[in-house]
Amino acid sequence: MPTPSAPPPESAPWWQGLDPRASLPARATLLFGGATLVLVLVVANLAGALLRGQIERQLGAAFETHASQVADKIDRALYERYRALQFAATLPAMRLPTATAAERHVLLEALHDASPDYAWIGFADPTGTVVAASQHLFEGQKFNETTWFRGARRQPHMGSVRAFPELAAAVPAVGADAPRFLDLAVPVNAADGKFLGILGAHLRWSWARDVQLSVIPESARREHLGVTLYTANGEVLLDSGASGWSEPPEPPAALTTRAGSRGSLLENTTGGTVYLSGYARSRGFREYRGLGWLAVVRQPIADAFAPVQRLQRTIIISGLVLVALLSVVTWLAAMRLERRFHSVALAADRIGSGDVLTLMPLARGRDAFSQMCVALAELVTVFRTRQDTLEAENARLAARQPSTENRAILPPR
Repeated sequence: MPTPSAPPPESAPWWQGLDPRASLPARATLLFGGATLVLVLVVANLAGALLRGQIERQLGAAFETHASQVADKIDRALYERYRALQFAATLPAMRLPTATAAERHVLLEALHDASPDYAWIGFADPTGTVVAASQHLFEGQKFNETTWFRGARRQPHMGSVRAFPELAAAVPAVGADAPRFLDLAVPVNAADGKFLGILGAHLRWSWARDVQLSVIPESARREHLGVTLYTANGEVLLDSGASGWSEPPEPPAALTTRAGSRGSLLENTTGGTVYLSGYARSRGFREYRGLGWLAVVRQPIADAFAPVQRLQRTIIISGLVLVALLSVVTWLAAMRLERRFHSVALAADRIGSGDVLTLMPLARGRDAFSQMCVALAELVTVFRTRQDTLEAENARLAARQPSTENRAILPPR
């Protein structure tokens, strides 16, 4: 007689299906989804590091080239002005002791008109008195104590950039920056070598801004790409103001120990901002040896490495979408597999309870689960065949033996 089947188990609460310890779909989703998420993060970091290194090399080289171009163009421009003064000092109107102030004035006006970068050009006699000047400015005044006059008595002189309030008030302003001027001066000697005086000029420093804009235009402000020009002592000569600071930072400290006159580096400033910087020192042009000025082109790494952040963000967003899709597919596949396992367990439970009509689930393919179903079905068939054979044998044996009650009622012979 078959054993009565056990009552069906109570259904588990819905949240238990989310417990990886008790749910195959939850366990498979956590495993595959977590592994995919880790892979996405690793790929994003690796791709970001590779792109960051490539950008640092490429932009660093580009910034170095820009800085070198700024320094070189300024050197060439100064060389041209310097050579123009030297050439003017060899003309008869300058080197003839008998030349009049009027003749020298005509020459100086021609030089002044030839280039708008000249704010003033003048000729001072050996005592430092200006005897001829463009627009007759400062004629009759003494400049014997000035740096440009004393520095040019024996050789050409190129001074520093400085303010000159008297000249700034006398000449029209060019540009929005505060007017500053660069001193140039060359000695004037007669044919016999006699010292006749100094030919001096004050250049508008605003021309350096035009040089900078010819290399890095104003549109670079949108990307916070800035240019700063320093003297050999670290004084700021020119700053484009495009890198987001109110005051330009000090020259890169690493340049004091770094070999070479040009290069690139990641620069930590006192304000806390890190810049990708390219630099180049001026080396002069031809016989002009330069003043050792330093041109630095900077961009905050937040702007320089913005493509890295965009790439990582794209990879992570795409990876999260992939993780979500993979999790859904994994959950559905695991639920289907769990239902098949559950059907096998339910059939085995019914067979074990004596239900002779229950069959094992049919195989649906050639995978391992289908092979397991086939093996279990064959095992159940063998078990049932043996059980039927055993029951038939027991019945046959029981039929051969007379019952005890029948032997007791037979009469004696």
